[in-house]
Amino acid sequence: MREHAPVLSPVQIAAYREDGFLLVKGLLDKAPLGRLTETTERFWEEARGITEGTKHFDIDPNHTYDNPRLRRISSPTEVSDVYIEVAFDSVLGDVAADLIGGAVKFYHSKVNFKLPAGGAEIDWHQDWPVFPHTNTNLLSISVPMTPSREANGCLRVLRGSHKKGPRSQWDGSAYVLNCNKSLTEADLQAAVYVEADPGDLVVHHGLLVHGSEPNTSDQMRTTFIVQYAAADAFAYTAPVIDSKHRNLMVRGEPARAARVEAGTVELPPDFSAGYSSIYTHQDEEERELA
Repeated sequence: MREHAPVLSPVQIAAYREDGFLLVKGLLDKAPLGRLTETTERFWEEARGITEGTKHFDIDPNHTYDNPRLRRISSPTEVSDVYIEVAFDSVLGDVAADLIGGAVKFYHSKVNFKLPAGGAEIDWHQDWPVFPHTNTNLLSISVPMTPSREANGCLRVLRGSHKKGPRSQWDGSAYVLNCNKSLTEADLQAAVYVEADPGDLVVHHGLLVHGSEPNTSDQMRTTFIVQYAAADAFAYTAPVIDSKHRNLMVRGEPARAARVEAGTVELPPDFSAGYSSIYTHQDEEERELA
């Protein structure tokens, strides 16, 4: 485990605290970015041959060998040390420690593929309510491997929404994994498209309301995403994406006590039986409504 080497300025940290997200341009070195991209492209090719989803590969229902439609690699740190290198040993860990403000542990990771000409819209949601912890000091770092633009469904965020606390992601007895119904016109006016390039890092707080529009372009958007938690934040529920690396320290020492924020915690469904991706969850919701 590397020692924490601060990389962000006080101005950047203050902007993250205020806005709930931060775009850092060109921070990831070309060498690890190149290894990350090459490894991900190799798995994309290997996924051509699968006919149904696996623990690590989530595929679109229209996936074929000649028209591969891989949507997600879940827990990629379990399938290649390259992902471990970037999640644990690169500048990502230092950024996480800067913004969390102390010791940091790994929670989960994934590679998302926003497929061209129809990559699905992701509804407005917050991360923390999907995997609530004893405190809300969680963040996600996105590493674009392709240009991320409005046209190909880049991340869209509601600036400052993390300050308003968790929102319900239930609709009656159904867990919908979105908070669309809670949004006001003022919320939507605060929406920002976060465009980024390979080598940039996009960080967002666990309570930031975010989503993305469909990919209407002919360019795929590929992103490695790592979820980090403060060392003293402990999960209330089973993980949505489990990993043998979950809760391993990235910077600093393990916590000897949990820090608990007061309030009522709305729990998600029991995901211990398995959960593949938000794409699959949205597919199931659409089938139930059809």
